[in-house]
Amino acid sequence: MKKLISLAVPLIISQLVGQLLVFTDVWMMAKLSILSIAGGGLGAAVYSIIFMVAGSTVGCVANLIAIAYGKAQTDPDGGHAEISTSLKSGVLLAVILTLALQPLFFVMPQLLQAANQDPQTVTMAMHYVDALKWTMLPTLMLLVLRSLVSAFGDTRSVMVMSLATVILNVPLSYLFAFHFEMGLAGLGYGTALASFSVMVGYALWVFTRPKYRVYQPFSHWHEYKLGILTPLLAIGVPIMIATMLEHALFSTAALLAGTLGAVSLAIHQIALQCLNLSWNIAFGFSQAASILVSQHVGRKEPALVKRYAKLGLVMVTATSAVIGIAVSVDPEFLTTVFSVEGDALASQLVSALPGVMIMVAMCFVVDAWQLAAISILRGMKVVKAPTITTAIGYWLIGLPSAWFLMHSMGLRGIWAGLGIGLGATGLMLLVILIRELRKLEIHSGATPPKPDQTPDDHIVITA
Repeated sequence: MKKLISLAVPLIISQLVGQLLVFTDVWMMAKLSILSIAGGGLGAAVYSIIFMVAGSTVGCVANLIAIAYGKAQTDPDGGHAEISTSLKSGVLLAVILTLALQPLFFVMPQLLQAANQDPQTVTMAMHYVDALKWTMLPTLMLLVLRSLVSAFGDTRSVMVMSLATVILNVPLSYLFAFHFEMGLAGLGYGTALASFSVMVGYALWVFTRPKYRVYQPFSHWHEYKLGILTPLLAIGVPIMIATMLEHALFSTAALLAGTLGAVSLAIHQIALQCLNLSWNIAFGFSQAASILVSQHVGRKEPALVKRYAKLGLVMVTATSAVIGIAVSVDPEFLTTVFSVEGDALASQLVSALPGVMIMVAMCFVVDAWQLAAISILRGMKVVKAPTITTAIGYWLIGLPSAWFLMHSMGLRGIWAGLGIGLGATGLMLLVILIRELRKLEIHSGATPPKPDQTPDDHIVITA
């Protein structure tokens, strides 16, 4: 438990710091104009969709490195060679995807106009996106570096790196946006410069440390071949598809909420922010469990794979349940945070929000289950069945349920449907996880560790 928590807490803080970065950008957009908030929000949504394709694929390199790190404990030569190859595959894929996705930014104005978006808002959005697109490569490179150090257990450095990004981003974005009067474009360039600066600094820190120096990616250039991408793409592409399916589910739910009126859409956005808080905490524990599972898969220790899988599920269930109970007990608190005094629609929001939030709170645990299960399965290199499961749970169960219940329960029905879909997905993923854990035990023929032998005796992680 101690090892899982020590890995997870810095990752959770890193996730929450990332949310702080979004908040500061929105705050500066508000200082520019209401139109800037609309344009910046649209631009951020566009960029996040494009980046999601690259980030969810490249991010799976953490599991490949962790598996290789576990293997290195018993086969040093083979394990260290796999770590180096996996790291270089992440770097190469980051470059390829950055170049391959650039054309989408050029056609985005036409796509947004075809989607009947306000022309002035589209113009503002593209000012932001045209600057923000330069953030993609350094952010992906940081993701690769983060994957390397997380696989080795140095998650505290990930937390420091995230804090450094915010500390640099705020003054740089403010300088470009207001002092140089570049507006939304300035916010994008400030973020890009901050990301590039942190990438350089973090890379220097990582590859000047003895345990990482041997893996530095700017040597043995002949090893950069398309063939090294195969293992990463085998895991990354299905995970990317599953991530996009989940994103599309909540985006479609937002469209359904919009059909119920402005108040329902506003409450839906508030609910998403609350779910996002629970998700970020669950993500930290899920990622930590996934890394530890990968390490022990590499060492062929099924008993410890099973142990950390269980611990990960216990932690995400407990933390999500606590947040859900807190929201259910006092949902009225949110009305004081999100309602605007004097707004004509404030009374409607205040009266409707508590009932919806109780329904939203029920989604926290099942959302955490599906996140943890798919992360742990990824650590075991099991990705095809989970991707198919998410498609069934989200789109054949969740979305139809949301649409059907909306007609009788309004926004509460939409969230009830989402909860049904997330719950079905989580339960199906748990069944797959149990099946894969049993298969791992049978195929390995390994025996559990002795009673006086703790999991930490098997593998040393330096932090």
